[in-house]
Amino acid sequence: MRRGSIFIPLLLIALGALFLIHNLYRELPLLDYLAKYWPFLLIVWGVLRIAEILFWSATNQPLPVSGISGGEWVFIIFLCFFGTTLNAALGFSNWFPRSRFELGGIDIFGESFVYPISGEKPAGKNPRIVLESFRGNARIMGGGDSTVKVTGHKTVRSMDQNNADRANEVTPFEIEGGGDRIVIRTNQDRVSRGQRVSDDMEISVPKGSSIEAHGRSGDFDITNIDGSVTVDADRAAVRLENIGGETRLEVRGSDVIRALNVKGNFDLRGNGSDLDLENMDGTVTIDGGYTGNVAFQNLSKPLHFTGPQTEVSFQKLTGQIRMPLGTFNASNLVGPARLETRSRDIQISDFTNTLEISVDRGDVELRPSLPVSKIDAHTRAGNIVLALPPEASFDLTATTNRGDVNAADFGGVIRQEQNRRGGEMHGSNGGPPIELHSDMGQITVRKANPNEPPFAPRKIQDFRTKGLKQFKAPKELRRLDQ
Repeated sequence: MRRGSIFIPLLLIALGALFLIHNLYRELPLLDYLAKYWPFLLIVWGVLRIAEILFWSATNQPLPVSGISGGEWVFIIFLCFFGTTLNAALGFSNWFPRSRFELGGIDIFGESFVYPISGEKPAGKNPRIVLESFRGNARIMGGGDSTVKVTGHKTVRSMDQNNADRANEVTPFEIEGGGDRIVIRTNQDRVSRGQRVSDDMEISVPKGSSIEAHGRSGDFDITNIDGSVTVDADRAAVRLENIGGETRLEVRGSDVIRALNVKGNFDLRGNGSDLDLENMDGTVTIDGGYTGNVAFQNLSKPLHFTGPQTEVSFQKLTGQIRMPLGTFNASNLVGPARLETRSRDIQISDFTNTLEISVDRGDVELRPSLPVSKIDAHTRAGNIVLALPPEASFDLTATTNRGDVNAADFGGVIRQEQNRRGGEMHGSNGGPPIELHSDMGQITVRKANPNEPPFAPRKIQDFRTKGLKQFKAPKELRRLDQ
């Protein structure tokens, strides 16, 4: 005979008692008690089932085949889901997202509640502005009077108004200090992990200011600053324009980093997608991986770029470099220059001074300017094409283990030897040494046409504003904090 459990009748009795108490004493927070202590139902159920089985065994009664039936398992799953949902909804834990849930960086649960923020402090001519523990968008503009002014709004992502109000209260906007040092504090780290608070700010500062920003995620747009700029963030897009001092960026993840007209040294560490530097007067040092479009233009001082697959260094760039995925395209490069990469097709035109290239997989195409300097180019798998000016002087050695060699434009100046697998070329007219080598690929040396245009870079997206959100005041404030 199938045996049932006494737990279900006891549960019905308990629920009936709860509803009765609720009807008699409305002020008692019964839902809060149920949200907190519902796991006791599972404990009591388990204890009762063990007691029943022990009693049946002690009285020599037949035992059930399974301790819990299939229908009871369904009820247990339903009870667990109901209890954890109620517990999270009433704010006792974060089993489920109470105020936010992100999918691909987009909040899909909750509602946005907006609160205005503002403040100002008198400052000296060259103050240091510190932005602490920030999430959101900050637009910092130099050129104002001797005052630091902040306007904007705070956005709280929450399931209801009460929770949003509490989050707003525990994250007051503060602007402290004065004179040579001013601290802007959002206190966003005071909210629980399950809530999201972000601030959008426009900050007006004296032109001689230096900026120090520490953030978790968001955008930084900094313009017209004569002092230094330091940004330390987990995930942030950064746009810099007209910066007079040194710049230090450490960004663990970024959609885009854009710097235009920076006079001091530029030091970037981290990882991201797109990187664009233009009109840089100081030394540029980059250490990190950037998987999108990488572009440099008009760099007056040396650059050293170290990535997971590519390392580049040179002394000056009067033209441009484009590094979309799988390509390195450069023009008007001043050496000594060195390029080492695992897998890229290389195209460099109108370069001067020494050039060293090492490629694991990729074609190499070079077109130096006069006077031709020392060139050392090696690729393990790929073709090499060298276009020399007709009047160039050189001392050429070119070898390929598997592939053809061709220097027909130079007639008898360059000797060619072809074997069954590879070949080699030698020729000299009193110039600098040029050494070309391919483990597997063809090598061609030809005369360049003076009217040949620079190598055209691949057409890429204009990313000067990609990933940077424009600051916009909300059309309507859901909540005005007086």
